[in-house]
Amino acid sequence: MTRPSPRLRTRLFLAVSALVLAVLLAALGLVQLAVSRQTEAALARDLRTTGQVFAKLVDERGRRLATGGTLLAADFALKRVLATRDPATVRSAAESYRTRVGADVVWVLDETGVLLGDAAGVRAAGDAVGGEAPVARAIASGREAAAVALVDGALAQLVAVPVLGPDPIGWLVLGARIDAGTAAALHDDTGSSVSFVAGGRVLASTFPPAAHAALAAAAAGAAWAAPFLASVGGDRYLSVALPIASEVPGGLVALVQRSWDEELAPLRALRRRLAAIGLVAVAAALGVGAVLAGGITAPVERLAAGMREVLRGNLGHRVAVVRRDELGFLASAFNEMAGGLEDRARIRDVMDKVVSPEVAHELLARGVALGGELREASVLFADVRGFTTLAERTAPDELLEVLNAYLTAMTRAIEREKGVVDKYIGDAVMAVFGAPLAVADHAARAVAAARGMLAAVAALNAARPAPLRIGIGVASGPVVAGNVGSPDRLNYTVLGDTVNLASRLQGLTKAYGVSLLVTEETWRAAGETGRCLGEASVRGRDAAVRVYAVDAA
Repeated sequence: MTRPSPRLRTRLFLAVSALVLAVLLAALGLVQLAVSRQTEAALARDLRTTGQVFAKLVDERGRRLATGGTLLAADFALKRVLATRDPATVRSAAESYRTRVGADVVWVLDETGVLLGDAAGVRAAGDAVGGEAPVARAIASGREAAAVALVDGALAQLVAVPVLGPDPIGWLVLGARIDAGTAAALHDDTGSSVSFVAGGRVLASTFPPAAHAALAAAAAGAAWAAPFLASVGGDRYLSVALPIASEVPGGLVALVQRSWDEELAPLRALRRRLAAIGLVAVAAALGVGAVLAGGITAPVERLAAGMREVLRGNLGHRVAVVRRDELGFLASAFNEMAGGLEDRARIRDVMDKVVSPEVAHELLARGVALGGELREASVLFADVRGFTTLAERTAPDELLEVLNAYLTAMTRAIEREKGVVDKYIGDAVMAVFGAPLAVADHAARAVAAARGMLAAVAALNAARPAPLRIGIGVASGPVVAGNVGSPDRLNYTVLGDTVNLASRLQGLTKAYGVSLLVTEETWRAAGETGRCLGEASVRGRDAAVRVYAVDAA
């Protein structure tokens, strides 16, 4: 490769140095904006993390309450307490349970949802709480139910567990309050301020009551999970409103916030540092320009080396993209080009495995539009007799191994005679001779392939305790060959009466007790010797068809 002349290097040096200086000055002005946006993105991630921490807390509490409730509901002592229906006895038991499970709320209800005892003594015995969440759902379903709901105006996580005997004879409701203490714990763990807002009212918050009106207004106008700036107490806060699954009227939102002004404080110090860095950068710009001018040929050399690799057939080769200028674009474009060539080679390889090579060539040569053409061809159908019984008596993995070995042998026998496997239908094989690759002796090739298939089955049976038996039908005549399906998914196949007749002949092999049946057209075109079995009635045809049995060898 010819190296650039010193004069060109000088021009590059001057041009690149001027460009570096201009870009550097512009970059210094944009740093503040970039840092501000990065700060906002980082804060938004932290705020959403706080929401995830709360979700895990709710989930952990729910499991603890459910586990505790299930154990207590199974306690025989609770069933005896329920049987007394004595408010004092029930409340005493509820207070004991409250201490045992560490719950804030413990209610004991009868089977209809009437309160028999409240461990906190807030609600009186006889209160109907069966219509409250989640008790109503639990009573309706007869099973455990949980929800975040309001209890006496306060937010709580509740679990209602049935006391069975064996049908529900009562209900045990356990709850953990979601209050300012919960918000404070989240603040300690994540550094974010948290407020729980529902129906325009702040239920709990790390902020003092004087700020609740501003918090409620901010939550009311917020788009869920989208960061926004809100003013609270004269300070700006980056905020995210996260919906919480609950049965609280008006919906429950966790308003998670971080002080925007505090987070941007390091940026002010950064401005001063940037000013000093700018002075140093101006002095270094000339040196940077010299380095860039001297190394500008390196990407071109890498591109040339990469092109040589592709020309050798190494389509997986990629060049490193280390710049974001025009040379970097060329490197990316080269990688995309190599990737495209590699994908095309992979698609061609996959197509060769999914369809016969002849079909693949036909599709690539003529396109994949719907439609077809009339061809003279021979169609072969082969099917394993008693496959259903074999499937019932064979383990699935062993059955799949047998089927794959059988289909592999059948495919090889067909392709040796320039046949095309149209499709596999379970254990059945449909093959075509004469389409898409036109051959004049398609009938003879179809019969030869059938003999090869029977010989292949005999070879497979030599290693099997239970031999496979197959029946083959071959018919020759006009077919419609082409692509069928939809514009989004096509299948190259052949259609027509010849196809149906070959399928029917395969089915008749069992009735005639032979392995290979052909039509008179196939028999004559192939010049075969064989036995004429007379005329057979074929479903779908008014006239009988003369059929011939062809020897396997």
